[in-house]
Amino acid sequence: MPDMQKLMQTKERILEIIKERGPELPVRVASTISQNNIFTAAFMSELVGEQKLKLSNMRVGGSPLYYISGQEEQLQKYTEYLNHKEKEAFKLLKQNEILQDSEQEPAIRVALRSIKDFAIPVKIIDNSQEKIFWKIHTLSNDKTKELIEKAITPIKHEIKQEIKEEKTLIKEELKQIEKSESIKLEQQVKEIKNKEANSDFLDKIKKVMSEKEYEITKEILTKKKEFTAKIRLNTHLGQQELYMVAKDKKKITLDDIVSTLQKAQAEKMPALIISPGEVDKKALDYYKEWSNLIKHQKLEI
Repeated sequence: MPDMQKLMQTKERILEIIKERGPELPVRVASTISQNNIFTAAFMSELVGEQKLKLSNMRVGGSPLYYISGQEEQLQKYTEYLNHKEKEAFKLLKQNEILQDSEQEPAIRVALRSIKDFAIPVKIIDNSQEKIFWKIHTLSNDKTKELIEKAITPIKHEIKQEIKEEKTLIKEELKQIEKSESIKLEQQVKEIKNKEANSDFLDKIKKVMSEKEYEITKEILTKKKEFTAKIRLNTHLGQQELYMVAKDKKKITLDDIVSTLQKAQAEKMPALIISPGEVDKKALDYYKEWSNLIKHQKLEI
């Protein structure tokens, strides 16, 4: 019983510290209560399980921040630990309170999806189209609704001038969507029919995996001309896990890079693209900017 009482007292002390200081790291809490780092982290994890503490998505020195509900705004004190683009996205969102996803440059769109503590996605249907907005995490639902309605409501005289053109565009877009979906369906049927067929591209990818001693830990997507998987490889710094996308394409486009980055960051992993072609010239600047998180490896034919 004394041990249980001591355990409860330690947990209460941890809660008092975080109530007083705001979001904190286990190592700093451990120092304050004169406890082992590992035991302190275990106590804090139990408090998360008891829904008395919350965990941040952001990492500070590899560790999440622990905080109490209502202290979300105080997480902003740690934005210095975000990378360059994430800081830029946070600053832009904080200034505007809401941002429409489709109006942002690709790098900012990727960054908004990474700063989950601060950027909250809001999906709406406008003119039969789904649109994504991002709101700053401290913005109330009522204020969010007001700002989004203001952003999507055009001036009346502009509606009169453009309504016919908009209807025409929507019809054309719907036709394109239907055509696209039809093509996708045909492609899926072909892929099913060719599922047992051999693929030279996949054979080459598997050969590269073997030669470079890349260990596939999880296959995500397998097609004749595309292969996605999580892989593990040995480096001079130890084992490294990567999110790998192999595409049988002559040019790797900006969309390829942005899409791969988004999927890799969702898994909190760096990315690797393998293809027989080069990175498209239009995508080179973006690729170089994010080269610390994504690499391209040319497949020798």
